[in-house]
Amino acid sequence: MKFNLSKTELEIMNLLWNKKQWLSGAEFWEYFNNRGKSSKRQTINTYLTRMVDKGILVKNDKLYMYAYTKEEFDRFKAKEILDTMYEGSFKKFVTALSGNDKITSEEAIELKEYLDKLE
Repeated sequence: MKFNLSKTELEIMNLLWNKKQWLSGAEFWEYFNNRGKSSKRQTINTYLTRMVDKGILVKNDKLYMYAYTKEEFDRFKAKEILDTMYEGSFKKFVTALSGNDKITSEEAIELKEYLDKLE
């Protein structure tokens, strides 16, 4: 899964999304070590290389930047989950989410209003 990230990969993405600027491998290494997560530079570089290979990060010389904004990433991840786990069916997803329990009338109205806006 392209958008399935480990905890460390997600931390890397969150750092980039928050800073909104290109960062070097050394800056990621400093970030993790300053947060009490002692790691070797090579370990961080391995994560970064893997994320570039997945297409999640872009590399320019020694600097890295996200390939997708947080909003784009969340949308692609949701679509990937919908397609792989629920055969692309929004109905199957909602059924699983609700635990096959009934939703309240108010929730049904809100959902219908939302879906009508999407048409």
